[in-house]
Amino acid sequence: MKINQFREPGLKEDYMDVHYREYNEEIRRILASAESGNALLGKQEGVQVYLVPEEIYYFETVDRKCFACLKEDVYQVELSIQSAAERFGASGFVRISKSAAVNVYKVRQLTADVNMRMQLLLDNGEKLVLNRAYKNDFLQFINERRMRK
Repeated sequence: MKINQFREPGLKEDYMDVHYREYNEEIRRILASAESGNALLGKQEGVQVYLVPEEIYYFETVDRKCFACLKEDVYQVELSIQSAAERFGASGFVRISKSAAVNVYKVRQLTADVNMRMQLLLDNGEKLVLNRAYKNDFLQFINERRMRK
């Protein structure tokens, strides 16, 4: 994809035009990221794509690398779990363990687990464990979201 940039000091408002032959996944992501202003660059097999927080189910760290897990795809991102939770907290992300932060809007069900932990069932069928050290913060986050509505 070719990108042209032009600086025009006399403009009264910044704007962006997107020209495409066919509306596809790449164009959809570019438009979504431009509209949200909160996009994240993810890498998968050498290809870089823009990710929008609404598509991400959870962030997970494995071997000191952070990954954004979508419904079916996984992308490596240049963030830590803590910075992901802070940056995307307004989009619904909260820490659930030392190595994971989940999008609360993708959680379908909470189930009690052993040792005061909870199991989270996501919309895509994946299960994550909410560690007891993060349980109170998670439940408080959920209650705050409920109060706003």
